[in-house]
Amino acid sequence: MTAIRPGLCSVTLRALPIDAVARLADECGLRAIEWGTDVHVPPGDVLAAARARTATAAADCVVASVGSYLFSAGLPAAGETQRLLDTAVGLGAPNVRVWTTFGSDSETGADAAMVDGLRTFCVEAGTRGLTVGLEYHGGTATATVAGTLGVLEAVDRPELFTYWQPPYWRVSTAPESDAAEVCALGSRLSHLHVYEWASAMDRRPLDEGVDRWRAVLNAAAAVDGTWSGDRVAFLEFVPDDDPDALRRDAAVLRGWLGATAR
Repeated sequence: MTAIRPGLCSVTLRALPIDAVARLADECGLRAIEWGTDVHVPPGDVLAAARARTATAAADCVVASVGSYLFSAGLPAAGETQRLLDTAVGLGAPNVRVWTTFGSDSETGADAAMVDGLRTFCVEAGTRGLTVGLEYHGGTATATVAGTLGVLEAVDRPELFTYWQPPYWRVSTAPESDAAEVCALGSRLSHLHVYEWASAMDRRPLDEGVDRWRAVLNAAAAVDGTWSGDRVAFLEFVPDDDPDALRRDAAVLRGWLGATAR
């Protein structure tokens, strides 16, 4: 069994400064943070990376990942990749989350140029001791299990893994189907993005997804593979980006994971 740690994506609280995000994570008993590059820790911002690293440690949390948007708009320039990797190292993040490009084919996988770009990025990340996680997202080559496995196989790098999140971009799925996706990703699964949406415009309290998430978390804990260490179930996008909604959902998630707030 693989331990699953409760965590927080900082994009959930874009309106709050770094120190407030870390303090709220601590208050909620969320012990790991994925810092987003869109607001809190932009690539190349050395001061923001240092601030986030210090704030995370002060909150008795760990930096688990950098949540980037690299590759979402196509192949990045070399300078973009280097800034992101330098930022990850400065932040003390062991993992970098990247995307495949919007508009790519979710059934046949990413095109050859993207595969080559991802492979080069993974090699560079590996020289710095970092892993890389693919965003599992609609409208990209990693919108399905088949597409994701295709990208992983094509890139063929030991540093590359994939996240999973509920596929809100499809017709509503059953808990057993979601758990089956997690099992199918198997040894290449890294972390989870956790939320409960009725649709992209209708965020719901997490406990409304109790059947889904119990099945998914049990499946993720049972997956064996080459991912080392704990997995993190990162809470993301609570209703209205409300800190009180985060407090409520964090208590639910911790209960499911058997975690206890200090």
